[in-house]
Amino acid sequence: MGFQRDYYAALAKAKKEQRPLMLVVTKAECPWCDRLEDRTFTNPTVHKRLNKEVVVVLVYKNFDEGDYPADKFPAPFSPRIFFVDPATQKTLLIVNGYVKADSFLQELDTLQMLWRK
Repeated sequence: MGFQRDYYAALAKAKKEQRPLMLVVTKAECPWCDRLEDRTFTNPTVHKRLNKEVVVVLVYKNFDEGDYPADKFPAPFSPRIFFVDPATQKTLLIVNGYVKADSFLQELDTLQMLWRK
């Protein structure tokens, strides 16, 4: 999918490009996480918008803890998506669990409204 795996590199890229950071907190052997990646993120419209509108970083909470600020982005369940202002690292929007492509596109619309303010 071409997603970043290094939180801090993705954060720097998002700052430089002045785009929101999309932090996807997932877990190995999580069927809902797999569905999100395999069905939602591969949808052509979703994939195109992700590449254009945000910088995506994917972390595995059971492997990458310590490699991203997990205390700022708690994920008691997986998957959980945080849309983050890269300048402040404050959360703009959270998407919980698996969402289908149409619903995810609506979340991206909401993010765009929040980001423009």
